Amino acid sequence: MTPKLKVLIAVVSCSLALDQVSKWLVVNKLPVDDAKYVVIKNWLEFVHAENTGAAWSTLSDSPYRLWVFGVFTIVAVVALLQMFRSLEADERLRAASTGLILSGALGNAIDRTLKGSVTDFIKVFAGSSNARKWCVDHFGTNVWPIFNIADSAIVVGVILFSLEYFFQKDKASDKEDVGADPMKAPENSGSGTPG
Repeated sequence: MTPKLKVLIAVVSCSLALDQVSKWLVVNKLPVDDAKYVVIKNWLEFVHAENTGAAWSTLSDSPYRLWVFGVFTIVAVVALLQMFRSLEADERLRAASTGLILSGALGNAIDRTLKGSVTDFIKVFAGSSNARKWCVDHFGTNVWPIFNIADSAIVVGVILFSLEYFFQKDKASDKEDVGADPMKAPENSGSGTPG
């Protein structure tokens, strides 16, 4: 088993398990839209929301949403696996980022398949008066859309992949041949003295 495959399996297994266990706890411990668990006062709470759409409740009212999400998930999974296959055997970071994105896509797909909606529960918001006012003035709201572990895995995976890509690009440009040493160029290598 290659190092990249070990990383992929470990990341997908852990991330998917954490996502599904956290959603199970929320479904069984927090009533929908009726209770909250304060993690950081005025900033972070656990709530229970069932999202029938995608991010920001996109397509939540469409009768074709499950088909659209199903096709999108299949295409995404196939693309991710194809990208994973193209990695070198020891590319662990890209394998990890691919695993995070894959686990996020699968985690939300499991929800949609089993119950037609996705359990979201992480609520980040600005609850203190000054922060709330600033957020409302600049963004029109003081609450970030409620999300879950699967969503977080996708975002972290994309960020890791992007950072690795840019650092890899920088390393490649540093290794490029910048040409011969100008002090060793033929016109500067003559042994005669100036006339």
